[in-house]
Amino acid sequence: MATIRSTSPADDALLGEVPVADCAEIARRAQSALEAFRVWRETPVAVRVERLRVLRRLLAREHRRIAEVVAREQGKPVVEATVTEVFPALDALTFLIHRGPRALRERRVPHLQPFLAGRRATIRLRPYGVWAVIAPWNYPFSIPFCQIATLLFGGNTAVLKPSPLTPLVGEVVVDLFRRAGFDAAVIEIVHGGAEVGESLVLDESVRAVVFTGGPDAGRRVMELAARAPKKVVLELGGKDPAIVRADADLERSARGIAWSAMLNAGQTCASVERVYVDHAARDRFVDLLVRETAAIRVGDPFDDGTDVGPLASAAQLERVVALVDDARTAGAAIRCGGRARADKGRLFYAPTVIVDPPAGCRLAREEIFGPVVAVEGVAGDEIALARANDCAFGLTASIWTRDAAAARRLARRLDCGVVTVNTHLTSFGEANSIWGGTKCSGFGRTHGEHGLLETLETQYLDEERGRRPEIWWYPYTPRFRAMIEEFCTLVGDPSLRVRAAAAMRFVPWLGYLARHTRVLRMGPGLLRYLR
Repeated sequence: MATIRSTSPADDALLGEVPVADCAEIARRAQSALEAFRVWRETPVAVRVERLRVLRRLLAREHRRIAEVVAREQGKPVVEATVTEVFPALDALTFLIHRGPRALRERRVPHLQPFLAGRRATIRLRPYGVWAVIAPWNYPFSIPFCQIATLLFGGNTAVLKPSPLTPLVGEVVVDLFRRAGFDAAVIEIVHGGAEVGESLVLDESVRAVVFTGGPDAGRRVMELAARAPKKVVLELGGKDPAIVRADADLERSARGIAWSAMLNAGQTCASVERVYVDHAARDRFVDLLVRETAAIRVGDPFDDGTDVGPLASAAQLERVVALVDDARTAGAAIRCGGRARADKGRLFYAPTVIVDPPAGCRLAREEIFGPVVAVEGVAGDEIALARANDCAFGLTASIWTRDAAAARRLARRLDCGVVTVNTHLTSFGEANSIWGGTKCSGFGRTHGEHGLLETLETQYLDEERGRRPEIWWYPYTPRFRAMIEEFCTLVGDPSLRVRAAAAMRFVPWLGYLARHTRVLRMGPGLLRYLR
């Protein structure tokens, strides 16, 4: 049987092995999740909430162990794993426990159409069924954990496929749910690379897919899911801009952007990769950013003195080296970093600040996904906005300024899913926010009520008491045709005289209408049409 060997990116130590799922195993796991769904969907919301409470207590008790597993297998420092992996998971559970039940309630809907007045209409939310959760390696705990918690709370079941770079973290995710009392089949797990993911998406038991990864892989997921078709939620990365206005607190901005660019060694879909700073503040800001970046401590994820750990793989390191070298060759100024840190280990890279990369170089256009940030001076807000939007991605962006009104004006014109002011990246850690992007950053949302609704399908229930025949049923009588013509005249003609005449012609038809509709309740609907 083929296996995946998990090794530490910090020191190449072997951490464990997991079996690669074959086609038969994938089908068996998906079918198991489908059978579990038929039972789980009927589980009362109160029971689901109680399971999440148990899960939250378990997560809080074992936060250190979880953070250490993430640090060892993925490479981020233990404290960073706690803040960016465990905290968002705790927050997501708290949101679902306290806000989720209200979001799942049936909702009454008024009828606006006057001929349908007096009926009862309800919107119901129903789970889709089995979801494939294809998780990334950069946040291997928080992303799939929060997605699965939301799916299960909504009555769905899930099959998780972790990244082959972080399979042991995936096992921890599933183990926590099962130890919290969730039936084993409600959350299944399969391991493997792209071929396993493709088989999972194509499996007939799977009805929907949530995928976090690169744009090329996301397009492949869409292509495969379209064959059924199946619902797809995609988060495909970003190349996020920060706009620094001349009136910004430059000390604070430099410190915040350094953190937002280098978090998780820059391996964050919403990292700041591009900074557009007003010419009036450019030199001062660059000096401050270089100072902050040069002070970042690179080292062992288990060392309390470490800020940034290794990159996750040799392929990722090679990409960062290639992009920085291309920018250097094109004439960009490397103000700090710009080199591998072989003294720390095989996969370490120095936090890097690049100034004025030429527009044609790869680093200016492609997602870096490493500890590198590029700064460009611009002449005012309009140029900064145009440069920020001139990108295939649209996940998040930030604006750094003391002028709140100017920030709101700019935010409305930024082509992205999330905008933050005087901070960056923090919205992922707020469970009541909305997370997701536009353009090549994908579509669909996670987090908050919108994220919960994304995992559910709506059913519209319309109830008529059944005492009268519908007015539009056969046969189409001359009276019905004439009445419909008058109604269209009443609504469409702007002349008050014409409308008044049409309204008067309705009077003789009141008896006819009463036999088919609740004529006394038609008034508000008719008035809405006339306004």
